[in-house]
Amino acid sequence: MSDALSVPVVQLLKAGVLYQSDAPAVWEQITAHQTAIGDYLRVMGLDVVVDLAEGYAYTRQLDQEARDDGVTVPRLVTRHRLSFAVSLMLVLLRGRLAESDATSGDTRLLMSRDDLVEMVRGFLPPRSNEAQLVDQIDGHIKKLCDLKALRQTKQAGLYEVRRHIKALVDAQVVNDFNDLLSTYRDTITPKDDK
Repeated sequence: MSDALSVPVVQLLKAGVLYQSDAPAVWEQITAHQTAIGDYLRVMGLDVVVDLAEGYAYTRQLDQEARDDGVTVPRLVTRHRLSFAVSLMLVLLRGRLAESDATSGDTRLLMSRDDLVEMVRGFLPPRSNEAQLVDQIDGHIKKLCDLKALRQTKQAGLYEVRRHIKALVDAQVVNDFNDLLSTYRDTITPKDDK
């Protein structure tokens, strides 16, 4: 592997998701050598995804069916099993990002901790202790930061919704989740006896 590929490949593997704004020099290397990087990563059973319009790149595990030689490669990219609440927050954040894109010229969506708590509060079972509910949501926010779907800004209590969430949660996932929520609401909403 040439030196021109070493840095971007290592950065992609370490970062999980690499944004143009976070590492402009590495981003230039990725865009300049995208095909070569993809060929190199394919040997390890990985694919590189580069979204030039949104300015991010990440690696993902190739499906076994995508391999030409039929060889089974051990999984390198870890799958994360997400709780219902974290999955719900991802879908809600994806919706907020779509709304922001449609109504605002700003490419960054910033949300306060209070906004995040209010966004999800109505979907979680009520608790007698409000502080426990907020602590639980804070744990979900931390998990989303660990997954790099949210990034805490320098201003305390303010988070940036990361653009690659669009790749994690596509329109089909949003529709499926909305159907699930609709069914859930129907089962918990009391029926009027007339």
